[in-house]
Amino acid sequence: AMARSAEIYVPPQIQLASAGEVSLQQVRNRIVAAAQGLGWNVLKDELGRLELQFDKQGKHQVSIAVPYDTATYKIEYLNSVNLNFTDAGGTARIHPNYNRWIRNLIKQIGAS
Repeated sequence: AMARSAEIYVPPQIQLASAGEVSLQQVRNRIVAAAQGLGWNVLKDELGRLELQFDKQGKHQVSIAVPYDTATYKIEYLNSVNLNFTDAGGTARIHPNYNRWIRNLIKQIGAS
């Protein structure tokens, strides 16, 4: 039997409150600081795109891509381990904790 699952949350492109007033490096630093404050690690760091990973007690991992510019950023699911990800009939599903982690990350980036 499948453990809990929910439709995967795919956030829209998110507008930064300081859009256009900051450099690409400042946006990058803001995303990294918010992510690290919540326990995310930076896997790849390229100008305009980050790859982040969250590891919950060594049992559950998720990786996301965060493309960004000086006005917006987006969060894209890459892969996960032990989060029951399925994509059947065009509807991706995953453990509800993933959706909570992503919403928390968005909230944290917005607060920084």
